[in-house]
Amino acid sequence: MPFTDKEIDALNIQEKARPFEFFQAFAQEITVYEDDDIWVVDKPAGLLSVDGKTLKVSLLARLERANPAVKLIHRLDMDTSGLLIFAKNAAAQTNISKQFIERLPQKKYQARVFGEWESVGATGKISVPVRYEPSTKPRHIVDPNWSKHALTLYEVLAHEQCNGQTVTRVLLKPVTGRSHQLRVHMVHVDHVIIGDPIYAEGSALDIAPRLNLHAQQLRLKHPTLGAWMDWESPSPF
Repeated sequence: MPFTDKEIDALNIQEKARPFEFFQAFAQEITVYEDDDIWVVDKPAGLLSVDGKTLKVSLLARLERANPAVKLIHRLDMDTSGLLIFAKNAAAQTNISKQFIERLPQKKYQARVFGEWESVGATGKISVPVRYEPSTKPRHIVDPNWSKHALTLYEVLAHEQCNGQTVTRVLLKPVTGRSHQLRVHMVHVDHVIIGDPIYAEGSALDIAPRLNLHAQQLRLKHPTLGAWMDWESPSPF
């Protein structure tokens, strides 16, 4: 649910008053890997990647309080958890940003979607454009006439029960990186991600306390060493 103006003011005041030690401890707790060039972290669900227009509580802002040299490369939705990589100098930021533009990094997500979707082991692709729809902010929609391609590969991992409802655990690999791509592509195949506060309704929303989408694996080339590196974060659901 969105925050009220009063709640946003309270959160901003609370964050601003936190001591330096809080940000140090937070950074240490979520760090997966760190060296002189890069910083890989495991973002908690419910935290913005960067400050919003009004809410000034975000992953980047907290990491900057711990280390002002940190530099943004990519983002995750506020409701999504999992792996994010930051740079610690301008050269590393430029190198990895170029990798993302060239679609070299490999990202894999785990999700749980509502209902029973295909058979375990099934694989496939969803290839339909996704765009922002101003009339239903902050929703995005599938638009076959939109010019920007969106492609997601998937694998069905398991059928499970969640609070008495059948759900399907899937591995999702976004080839393109459109905003809300995975969430909208799951809506498109009639299997919304459970706990999604933007797209799910009724039982699909209520059976999970959070969006069941997690950036589980990240693979890219180290900006200085040139070697491929892999990181993994276990699914929290």
